Amino acid sequence: MSLSAATRDGILFVKFNDARLLEESQLAEVERDVISHLEKSTEERIVLNFAKVQFMSSSMLGKLVKIHKKCQEFKVKLKLCGITPEIQQVFKITKLDKLFDIAADEEAARKAFLKKGIFG
Repeated sequence: MSLSAATRDGILFVKFNDARLLEESQLAEVERDVISHLEKSTEERIVLNFAKVQFMSSSMLGKLVKIHKKCQEFKVKLKLCGITPEIQQVFKITKLDKLFDIAADEEAARKAFLKKGIFG
């Protein structure tokens, strides 16, 4: 699995570099790698960028839920971005669009994280 990670503006950005996230062994590696980045990072915000992903198995949705729970455990805020309209539809059908904060792209996710609220 090829993931790339970088930190900018106090946010950990993780990009999926494969167009297809399908095989169980690959998905287990994705989960392991993302959680490893979470454990090593001191950042309190993470963006998972799916811009290169064209196909994703339903098992990947389960891995994302586990990653979401791990983020909650570490008190890290999670955003997803770069999700194709077809995959976005799957998130809507499974109602995972209610669980995950999904931005259009990495820049939109970054800006949303950096935006100061009325109390912040």
